[in-house]
Amino acid sequence: MRWNKPTVRGSSLHGLIGRDAPASTAWVRDQQLEEVRRAMIRSLSGFSGCEVARMNIRLRYAGDIEALWYLRSDLQSTLAPLQGEPVAKNVIDEVTLLFQGLLPRAVGAPARAPLS
Repeated sequence: MRWNKPTVRGSSLHGLIGRDAPASTAWVRDQQLEEVRRAMIRSLSGFSGCEVARMNIRLRYAGDIEALWYLRSDLQSTLAPLQGEPVAKNVIDEVTLLFQGLLPRAVGAPARAPLS
């Protein structure tokens, strides 16, 4: 007779230590972080090449909002030869607005405009 012995094969670590398994193994990401990420990646759509592919990967795997903040200058450097410096700067200015309220003040995030 077998008494409720956990098997290593087919069991999760949570099951072995007697805890309930989490409902999902997928990470739940902040929607605003993903909105910023999508906007940055969208700015690269329609372009190809090694630098574009590399920038796309860096944006996709940036772990947090601070990492995306610091990737803005690299994104501008990637876009400038493709679209021209003025257009690349406008894209970065639009992306920068999406960071409002998401970063600590020490990082240098743009401040929200005071309500009049």
